[in-house]
Amino acid sequence: MQTHAMRTAAHERVTAARHQLDLTTAVLALRRRAAARHRRQISKTDDSLLQWRSEQRLLPADFSSKWIEAADAQRTVREQALREEEALTAAYEVVAAAHRLTLGAAHREVHPVPERGTVIAPANPVAHAVNYTAAYASSHDGDEIDHPRSLSADRVEFVLSQWQKDPSARILLDASCTYTVARSGSYIELRPVDEPAPTEGDVLHATLGAYGVPSSPMWECGITYRVIPLDTTATGEDVHTGPRLFVQSGESADRPIDAHEEPWTVTLHNADGDQIRTLYSGSHVPGNIAEESADCAKFVASWIRDNAHAHLPGF
Repeated sequence: MQTHAMRTAAHERVTAARHQLDLTTAVLALRRRAAARHRRQISKTDDSLLQWRSEQRLLPADFSSKWIEAADAQRTVREQALREEEALTAAYEVVAAAHRLTLGAAHREVHPVPERGTVIAPANPVAHAVNYTAAYASSHDGDEIDHPRSLSADRVEFVLSQWQKDPSARILLDASCTYTVARSGSYIELRPVDEPAPTEGDVLHATLGAYGVPSSPMWECGITYRVIPLDTTATGEDVHTGPRLFVQSGESADRPIDAHEEPWTVTLHNADGDQIRTLYSGSHVPGNIAEESADCAKFVASWIRDNAHAHLPGF
């Protein structure tokens, strides 16, 4: 049985988790809007380039060339800005997923899920997982119909909130954290998708992906890290047989996001795996793993673009 102090502490954890999720979601929305703005600017620049090139023969060569070069340079700058925003967006999406899992765990402390059986869900159901699958069944329609796409936790909470307004519907929650909206002759089942909590390496991987840079998790002698082949087209074992970068945070890259306590470092290794030198040491600000990972990814993408050829055979 929970004591008053335990219940109070659990409610405080829910409040803190909700605050972190709301804050991250707000920042994520800003990043998405910024990325969309950069895409619009690039589209306008493309329109200008198309116009200048179509009119190139109608204007003095020096004049049209100057404007085309300026527009090209502007597009390059805006493309880089877009990549940076996309990296930040990807990072905050992973962080938001982690905070949602934390909120789900805290919520279960306040509204414990029964060990067995089915109970009526709490007054304001909060999704316990990041994603759900959905199915609908009706005695009128015959067979059960699966929803073709997974639903986010936000969407599940929205669905549940709408059914709460229907006096003929009962919302049930079972031991597997599955919600069932039951009505006479039909029901909707929302099943949680079991997902591991995102790690610090998942945040870094997401930001690298925004730049088209692949990374793979590696474990060796108790050390975990992300490995990045300098030949970014490498697959399978080739990832580990050529020159590569190792990225880690204090000999780790697989801790929970809130346990990320040291900055990312990037080291260059030869084909035999021997370390050549340290290329990058970031700065660590507690709770700012998204920004930190995006900065690291920006460096890695730039360094590979400018230096990889010098370390790869055949270039």
